[in-house]
Amino acid sequence: MKMEEIEKIISKRGLVGALREIDSIHWKDTNIMAGLAEAVSRRPQLLSEQDIDLLENLTDSEFFNIQIPFCKMIPILDAPVVQLMELVHLLVEKGGDDLAATQPYEAFRKWCATSDRRADEVTKLAGTGDVLALDFLVFALEAKGDVQQAFASAQADGQERIAGISALSRMNLTLEEAKQAIRLMLKVAQSAEPDMEARSIKAALDTAVRHPKPDRKSLSSAHYSYSMSGRNEQIIIHLMAAALNQHAGQLSPEEVQSCVAGIINVDPENKGTVTQVDWALGNLWKVDTMQAGKTAEELIARNEGRIGWDDLPAFFTATKEDEPRNLARLATEWLLKGNEHACSVLDLHLHEANRTTPFIEVNPEDLPDSADEHLFLCRKAVGFLFTSPMTAAAWIVAVLRGGHPDAADKVADLLFDPLLLNYSGELRGWLEREADAETRGQEHIKGALERAQKVWDGFEAARELVELVPPAAHRSLIQFQEAEEAVQVQEMAQKKSLLGEFVPLQTLLYGDRVEFIATDSEGNRRPQTVPMTEISVTVEHPKGIFHDPVGTEKLIENFKLEPRHNE
Repeated sequence: MKMEEIEKIISKRGLVGALREIDSIHWKDTNIMAGLAEAVSRRPQLLSEQDIDLLENLTDSEFFNIQIPFCKMIPILDAPVVQLMELVHLLVEKGGDDLAATQPYEAFRKWCATSDRRADEVTKLAGTGDVLALDFLVFALEAKGDVQQAFASAQADGQERIAGISALSRMNLTLEEAKQAIRLMLKVAQSAEPDMEARSIKAALDTAVRHPKPDRKSLSSAHYSYSMSGRNEQIIIHLMAAALNQHAGQLSPEEVQSCVAGIINVDPENKGTVTQVDWALGNLWKVDTMQAGKTAEELIARNEGRIGWDDLPAFFTATKEDEPRNLARLATEWLLKGNEHACSVLDLHLHEANRTTPFIEVNPEDLPDSADEHLFLCRKAVGFLFTSPMTAAAWIVAVLRGGHPDAADKVADLLFDPLLLNYSGELRGWLEREADAETRGQEHIKGALERAQKVWDGFEAARELVELVPPAAHRSLIQFQEAEEAVQVQEMAQKKSLLGEFVPLQTLLYGDRVEFIATDSEGNRRPQTVPMTEISVTVEHPKGIFHDPVGTEKLIENFKLEPRHNE
């Protein structure tokens, strides 16, 4: 693409329109991006009224598609400081709460780093109290790396102080400069408002982690006493979560505990901070599994399920990717506490679709001590993990293998009823393999299997009674009703589907591929073929929902709600 073409596109469609028209292949061409930056820099204003109108009317997906070339172009623009700050501010404001929204700030920092003059202009404007320049001062100070100017700003007031302290925490300081910066940050924290206090302590933590030699006792003490004060402003919680997320393996035990004490007060409606807490717990799991598990359980329980499995993907992914025994310990601790909301999350996390073995293997050494606790643990596992029967049975088998002998008979009864009376597929196959192992508890597993077999043999014999066979007309009526209901449910689901608003509905009757017509970047229509592969999910439903739905539901609810003996 030649310079004349670029200027023609910009003059006709504006900068935003040009970025929408230039596809992603050209974004990777440095010559094209340089030509685009040169053409834009010649304009009296970086953004015209046409550009601002287009930008404000972009959908979220359209905006983030053009944010990428914007961030590539900003560092190489030759434009007045004020105009560039206005551009970046508009981009960040348009991005809203999205995690990628702040990327233009990094582009602005790179722009300042190309010339000290640019950073000095921002600093000069900030010194006059310019509100926009104060927002960008931290990036200018960081880009120039002027430690003394950062110290001077940190000792000023208001927004300039925040910028100076933040810049110091990001700079490569000498040991003496780091000590001086930490002392200044803690001094500011002692007399500042909650927002500034939290930012100062967070900056001191960042500085201390980058320079581990300074004495951390005063910092740990300040951080610990600060978070234990019981304040739950969301900015404080967000900064504590950020500190734990960034430095989980480098904080002292007191600092970790203070961060944890803060983040459990997060507001479930503040999704950005909840995401930050999730990342923090995921990183904490890698260095302290028990603390991370305990915090996650308390977070879910305290918010009564308003923070659940879908809200903590990083944490639960970390538990899956770690040593399996740690996940088993986590599940054991949560089941022993018995909180309804936390244990219900386990049911989502330990699902058994397409499995022939339990999701986790419970080690007898990780079980509690008493027979009562063994029985309580197994009843909770059956109650909350009833739809994942092999995983629920893992605790029962662990008790039979190495638990308290006084609990063996009672937990074996749980293996028979309700598990084996409801599931005869993969659960039975796994238990038969376990029963063949020459280990303690195999006689109880064999006994439960034999008792279940007698019951199902009796059911099979009863099926031959003509009186129990429904007439063909009744069966046909039921099949028709179920088919009608399935069609209605599918239609309702399609009407409420958010995805259905963006993609066309296609009905695939049969075949191993899909063919459609697509329009390429040049406007040509080309046939496309996508090969199809089979996707299947195998899940066994409990038989109790057909034979005795009321009794089965009551039994499971009793297991879920049963309190511990010492409560």
